[in-house]
Amino acid sequence: MSLQLETVGLSKTFAHCTALDRVSFRFAPGRIHAVLGENGAGKSTLMKVLFGLYPPTSGEIRVGGEKFEWRSAREAISRGLGMVQQHFTLLENSTVIDNILVGAEVCSALGVLRRSEAIAQLEELLPMRHLSVPWDALVRDLSIGQKQRVEILKLLFRQAQVLFLDEPTAVLTPIEIEEFFVLLRKLRDSGRTIILITHKIGEVLAVCDTYSVLRQGRSIVQGEVKGAVAAEIVEAMIGRTMPDFAVARPAVHGQAALVTRELRVGDAHAEPGLSLHVQRGEIVGIAGVEGSGQSELVDALMGLREFHGSARLFDEELQNTSQVRGLGVALVPEDRLAQALWLEESCYTNMIIGLESAFLKHNIFKRAAIEGTTAAWAKEFDVRAGDLLAPVASLSGGNQQKLVFAREVGGRAPRFVICHQPTRGVDLGAIDLLHRKLVELRNQGLGVLLLSSELDELLKLCDRIYVFYDGQVSGEFTRAQFNRAQIGAAMTGVAHA
Repeated sequence: MSLQLETVGLSKTFAHCTALDRVSFRFAPGRIHAVLGENGAGKSTLMKVLFGLYPPTSGEIRVGGEKFEWRSAREAISRGLGMVQQHFTLLENSTVIDNILVGAEVCSALGVLRRSEAIAQLEELLPMRHLSVPWDALVRDLSIGQKQRVEILKLLFRQAQVLFLDEPTAVLTPIEIEEFFVLLRKLRDSGRTIILITHKIGEVLAVCDTYSVLRQGRSIVQGEVKGAVAAEIVEAMIGRTMPDFAVARPAVHGQAALVTRELRVGDAHAEPGLSLHVQRGEIVGIAGVEGSGQSELVDALMGLREFHGSARLFDEELQNTSQVRGLGVALVPEDRLAQALWLEESCYTNMIIGLESAFLKHNIFKRAAIEGTTAAWAKEFDVRAGDLLAPVASLSGGNQQKLVFAREVGGRAPRFVICHQPTRGVDLGAIDLLHRKLVELRNQGLGVLLLSSELDELLKLCDRIYVFYDGQVSGEFTRAQFNRAQIGAAMTGVAHA
């Protein structure tokens, strides 16, 4: 059974804004559809309305030509819809088969779970070569790519014919992405309707059949990918052309900014530890699947975790957070919501976190100075907030990230910058601005340590790339040696370069 999904004049209004404004799209079966748009364009709201998580304010949802009004996600699931969210919803300490069966249990008359019967159904139903996962393995022991397959298996076991996939390649290695594309094509060829929420134009051109663009809650265009021009899709998304920029590369200053030797977090006897260096006037990237030691390295450098070995910044041994900040380190952390922002406080307050002393006089905040200075930082980094007195939670993800950059780079005037996933969940316009700022810092002679799961980002910006695998350096590549296949192999531990 193949299902066509259609929206007709679909609108969703919240108390403070209209998130969807008369959106009309058609998603045909047997095709892979991309839904594109900037942060705040309405992509997530559209998916939540289609999946029954939000009721629409007006308009229609049609499945197989029939109008439906979901009262819950359970009703949407019962009609053949399924969603894999960007952050997986798996039980880490349970097996693969038990995760698949949660909510769709196959039981005997006495209520005993019949796992073997469920496995037989799966193996008969599915293109197993592309969805192979050990049924009895604990989810916590799987790779990110395998966990994603489990999420898809959950949907297929429930006979989902329309699949929503939210930023599905954000945490995959290049090799896993290629495998994922093969799987998508298999699912498409089986007659299913695949809807991919993404901001990666290259992936749209590589694997999708159609694209649909949202801008400020409105449906702008829906077209065929074949024959489409990337620049025209980008212009539809952001409402303007976005010229690419060449990364100017003045000579590296040659002076060491950061040097680590056999740095180990946790087990003092783990070998050989992390040894790397960053020079002034250089962007050094860290590539690797999540959980390969990136977070531990950042925490150690910032003085948030004890470590063994040596870490020196400008010839000073690093030991604690206050010392690191005093040496002129800016940090754009991995998770802005949990690690960088105080969501219910104003944008003004968030922009002076860690900088309060500069705005105090006789222990009283100088409000005029705060507002004037932070407004200038916000303008430089294009932080779009209707009112900086509004809570930072009211901003889109891209504007929240630009606010963190404004504070850390504009406010601190740093000597060294650590950026961990600087453009995750950020739209194309914000990515372009943040990339340009990082290159400016590099060309001003600052050292930049850039940790990212986006290999294209690292290849574009970096002078050198280290690859982490299982807490170790599995490869080091100078710019002249950049090779996507070799870096991808090092990320998966297949080769040590």
